[in-house]
Amino acid sequence: MNKKVLIFYISKLSGHFHAARAIEKGLFELDKNIQVEMINTPEYTNPILGKIIISAYHEVIKKKPEFWGNIYDNPEVMKKTEKARKTLHKFNMSKMKKLLDGFSPDIIFCTQAFPCGMVADYKRVSGKELMLVGVLTDYAPHSYWLYDEVDLYITPSEETSEMLAKKGVAAEKIRTYGIPVDPKFTKSQPADILKKQMGISKDHPVVLIMGGNQGLGSIEAAVESILNDDEHFYQLVVITGSNKKLYTKLQKIEDKKTSGSLKVLPFVDNIDEIMDIADVIITKPGGMTVAEALVKNLPMIIMKPIPGHERMNADYLVMHGAAVEVEDETKLHEKLDDLFDKGKKLNQMREQAKKIARPASTLDIARLAFIK
Repeated sequence: MNKKVLIFYISKLSGHFHAARAIEKGLFELDKNIQVEMINTPEYTNPILGKIIISAYHEVIKKKPEFWGNIYDNPEVMKKTEKARKTLHKFNMSKMKKLLDGFSPDIIFCTQAFPCGMVADYKRVSGKELMLVGVLTDYAPHSYWLYDEVDLYITPSEETSEMLAKKGVAAEKIRTYGIPVDPKFTKSQPADILKKQMGISKDHPVVLIMGGNQGLGSIEAAVESILNDDEHFYQLVVITGSNKKLYTKLQKIEDKKTSGSLKVLPFVDNIDEIMDIADVIITKPGGMTVAEALVKNLPMIIMKPIPGHERMNADYLVMHGAAVEVEDETKLHEKLDDLFDKGKKLNQMREQAKKIARPASTLDIARLAFIK
């Protein structure tokens, strides 16, 4: 009988979704006949409330990131919201029962803490034996993940595993496999061929700039800073994701640029190829972007991390020498000049990225579905 797998995530505009999709692809690489259901949790359980909550989260991240930093993994906030979370889980119990009883999965992966808690509560109340795996997509494990009913936790790094253990999770429940990335990131094509296909010169450095799925961060100021550098010629490739306003603004800058070149792209599905041609990436340190860049051994310049999970991701990368951080986006060109004028530093960052990358993460996680 074919294995049956459920994968829970929240919001398609998130790294949680990309991690879930990576696991799905990993499962199909191991067994083309496996049955997999991907569940957008808020959309399934509370479509209207889910949209409100996710929309509110995005607004907070955009306009009041410091507020998010204050409530992230805050014990007082956790205590005050515990009753509401339990009520919501109870309210969703009938839908969860219908899904789990109807599909009868052999294993459940959750790439976000909210659905993980919901399934854990269902296990506790129903007494059913379900293999539940929490897949962390950031380097800091917050306490909303913690449930006795979770059978395994997948962490990005040894440091994350140690933090999880300090929070009381038994060592035998922790696997340091890494953040799951699409298997295509583990494959590369010659940069010269890709550059020719994309209309990129091989004679000047290529700088990739991203702000996650929503194109967040001070990308416009960063682009202007670099293009106004008359002493260096950089080829900028900027991916704006779903941010249409940013896309329009950058196209206007492209028409007025004073130095360098600028290629502005909306949401694309070949970021792996663009990373292959890039010499460095300037980005917010979202967990998925970080994991993908590490697999590509791509040096990172971190810009404007969101307080909380991104702040901790940035600290991890800088500590390991795979990234540098720039606080003032108007000074980005100075950091770039320094890195390219002293090429040794860039090579060191590539080597450090290679050391902490976990290219086997997706298949390691997917193999858990086949353990008898």
